[in-house]
Amino acid sequence: MIEQDNYNGFAEGDDNPLENHGFERVPHCGDFPTMPDLVAMLLIILLTQVVVSLACVALGVPKPQMLSGDAVDIEQFIGSKVIIGQTYAIIYPISMILVFVALYFYIRFRDGKGRVARASTRGFSPNAILGGLVWLIAVQIVVEPVTQLLPHAEQNTGQGFWAIVTAVIFAPVFEELIFRGLVLEALLRRHRRLVCVVVSSAIFALVHFQPDVMLTAFVSGLVLGTIYLHTNSVFSTIILHSINNAIAYSLITLDLQDFSYSQILGGSYVYYGVYALSLIFCGLALYQTWRKR
Repeated sequence: MIEQDNYNGFAEGDDNPLENHGFERVPHCGDFPTMPDLVAMLLIILLTQVVVSLACVALGVPKPQMLSGDAVDIEQFIGSKVIIGQTYAIIYPISMILVFVALYFYIRFRDGKGRVARASTRGFSPNAILGGLVWLIAVQIVVEPVTQLLPHAEQNTGQGFWAIVTAVIFAPVFEELIFRGLVLEALLRRHRRLVCVVVSSAIFALVHFQPDVMLTAFVSGLVLGTIYLHTNSVFSTIILHSINNAIAYSLITLDLQDFSYSQILGGSYVYYGVYALSLIFCGLALYQTWRKR
């Protein structure tokens, strides 16, 4: 199911498979994917998660409520967060596996093919990983002033070992296989690469529900989708997604999730300098990546 190296004739030694080979679209049957197909795929993702959550509750795995730190002692409060982490570690992978299977068979039914993700070893390139990580952080800095204006809700994914496993392992693997390996690949059957990256990023954003998180997910999806095409590999995006989630989880653990980059950097000229550099980096990376597309 997962495509190996030299997919579409890309050689392992190529410096830039996108420029040298044009990254041809996957042959497709009929007009797939249409707008109704995209809506159907989004509904599959959303409804499957809802159904799994309800099923888990029916089977005796209810989502525990976060206790107020002011109303209970600290041990009870932390204990409740650990239980939440354990619960998500059960519900999340089950729902994502079912989403993956449902999407795979929907795409196979509509298109007659079941390709899942490109997996070149180029995805382990240190340069691609480092450059992608800097780009991810830069775009988040650039859009932060806008996210600060959007409604914000606390992300209650718990703490503890299983919360870390869910955030750093489960989420990157499943989400990249689904949104880059299935959704983006499906779009490549019919549309231009830039359109595919934008649309798949929009779908990736819509499943995050919270407005501020949706914006961050959208711009992060743009970077991840571009890196996926550049490296011809889902390995690169899984690694980047994992590192990004590890950083975010570390901030939550340190109770810094509500602090903006402006606050962390003191809101001084240092912040404005970092913001300007981030904006320039994003512009150059965008131009360099898509100038020949």
